[in-house]
Amino acid sequence: MLNLNRLKRRFRRPLMNLWLLGGLALSSASAAQTFTLDIDADGRTDPLTDGLLVLRQLFGFSGDALTEGAVGAAALRDNPDDIQQILEANVAQLDIDGDGQAAPLTDGLLILRYLFGFSGESLIQSAVGVGATRSESELVIASLEGIIDTDGDGTVDRDEDRPPVLTLTGDALVTVIVNEVYLDPGAVAQDSEDGDLTRSIKVVGLDEIDTSEIGTYTIVYSITDSAGNVKEVERIVAVNPDVEVLTVLAAKAVAADPKALLGEDFNIIGAFDAAINYSSCENDGGQGCPSITWETVVDDDRGEVLQVTHGAAGDHAGLYLKTGQGLTLDLSRFTRGKILFDVKVISGDPKMTMKIDCVFSCTSNDYALADASPGVWVTYEVDVDALVTKGLELRAIDTGLVIWATQHKNTVFQIDQVRWQANPDGPGDGLVVINPPGFDWKLPEAEAGYQAPTDYDGYRLYWKDDFSDVSINTDNWNFEVNGNGGGNNELQFYRAENAYVREGLLVIEAREEAFAGKRYTSARLTTQDKIEFQYGRIDIRALLPTGQGLWPALWMLGANFPEVGWPRSGEIDIMELLGQRDNNAFGTVHWSNDGNKAQYPNGPSGVTLQGDETFHNQFHVFSLIWQETELEWLIDGVSFLKFSITDASGLDAFRKAFFLIFNVAVGGNLPGPPNNSTAFPQYMHVDYVRVYQVAGPE
Repeated sequence: MLNLNRLKRRFRRPLMNLWLLGGLALSSASAAQTFTLDIDADGRTDPLTDGLLVLRQLFGFSGDALTEGAVGAAALRDNPDDIQQILEANVAQLDIDGDGQAAPLTDGLLILRYLFGFSGESLIQSAVGVGATRSESELVIASLEGIIDTDGDGTVDRDEDRPPVLTLTGDALVTVIVNEVYLDPGAVAQDSEDGDLTRSIKVVGLDEIDTSEIGTYTIVYSITDSAGNVKEVERIVAVNPDVEVLTVLAAKAVAADPKALLGEDFNIIGAFDAAINYSSCENDGGQGCPSITWETVVDDDRGEVLQVTHGAAGDHAGLYLKTGQGLTLDLSRFTRGKILFDVKVISGDPKMTMKIDCVFSCTSNDYALADASPGVWVTYEVDVDALVTKGLELRAIDTGLVIWATQHKNTVFQIDQVRWQANPDGPGDGLVVINPPGFDWKLPEAEAGYQAPTDYDGYRLYWKDDFSDVSINTDNWNFEVNGNGGGNNELQFYRAENAYVREGLLVIEAREEAFAGKRYTSARLTTQDKIEFQYGRIDIRALLPTGQGLWPALWMLGANFPEVGWPRSGEIDIMELLGQRDNNAFGTVHWSNDGNKAQYPNGPSGVTLQGDETFHNQFHVFSLIWQETELEWLIDGVSFLKFSITDASGLDAFRKAFFLIFNVAVGGNLPGPPNNSTAFPQYMHVDYVRVYQVAGPE
């Protein structure tokens, strides 16, 4: 994007030539009859050469500052003095908006926008002078056509015959369901000399469309003006089966941004690359990936399609079309269906490999495809069930397709029409239908329990969340999505869907259900990079789950965890509980002692409730008072554990910022797995979290 502020900073002309103070008065005139916007005389009119030269002139540039990097490779006019003379002699022609002066932020901007292809309101918005006599787009374009010579023949566009403009009404690709009536939206034609030619458009192929037959049909529209200029455009009509189709990627008539090709459930075009240790680059055209790039290109039959290029290095790299961070799709309804996509190899390796990923590390693994035919569109059909048998979990899909040339070297291929297609006869009896988290939730019948004070002497409220919104506030919380086992061999898969807000409570729901290779699902929320703090008092009012194998925790990690790892980051467990001992809650602290994991306390601790009372049948407040020298744990305002953090160098971790983590783990090293006595679903309810810090001087 042209940086006008940068142009202003580079402005160095004497005060007497400061045209931008009010625009250049139109006192100069000569050579207007032969003047065109091909300023550098290279036979072309380009925004980043001719347009930039005009804008620099209007901003007062001269000498090398006027022409540096702004003349075409074939320019016949590159001397700054000659260019300045031409522009000053024809300044009247540069008054595009007709306000009596040539100014950079009106006329210069109009010229630049026009050369970049702007039209309509986007051409003129905030770019015409106060006294403009040409303030409408059509008038501005007419003025510009008087100095534009598109074909470089020395005659401005306004004075020569030009071909008509033929524009499709609607999309270049139209999808209809079999036996559905197709009504063609047509096209419109305009000619600068002949006017509206829409009624003269000839249409070929419309009569051949048979919506009772599944397939692809082409309609060709053409128009010929009075001078014999011919223009043609095409529309593709795809007749699909009467089944659900999920579009992942499809060609567009105009789509300079590759993301514009994506279906509504997908937000990322990215790639993995072995050259960067299998890290990813996303929505950047491959600038961050040494081995693979992608861009939109024009296909004569389809419009803008996605083109993928593998470089010469031969490092393993592949393109993926993804939903977005933390978002998964339940595509179990596509059981017995197909994944379809079209590929055209432009050059290089005709062998293709694909896969579908569910949330890491869940995947279908690699699936080899038959060779493509170079230069020809080939439609691939992959059975969804064939990928399921290789490990794909349909209820946790986060990519619509991953694809690469098998040899991943010196290959260019195009891809279009990526879609999932359901089976016309339905998913069959094998489809597992499970109600989503929250479906069976009820307000807990727990006793009211303890309430914490809302203020403390010497403290001020730093941050709180009382979960009073209709959904979890993502300005405060992140959702972890993984089945990594938490470093403790846990059995759950963490999903964003398992955390929600009900009746002013944050609910984390642990469920017994097969998902992405795990037997249980749950949720883990963090405030990392959003709410991080050092020292203070934390109060969390919560009602905890019960049952063998449940492991709820309200805890914190050092904000430097991504850089130094655990346990060097430090860990403070404000509250932990094992579901089989639901009357005992405890606190723990972990750190690195000369590279070794250290923990306090090392044995049973915490608070054990008496009688029939449990942390499951009423709310309690779990608190931490965190000072520079000491950590202190409390339940319902009563202290039960203290720990000095001044005795060892490894304890410096506790004098840095931390973030919060709320989760319910299932199974793992500490609680052991659930058994037949464990009832699911189980819930942790959080009423509020409040963070106080020492009040400063008034």
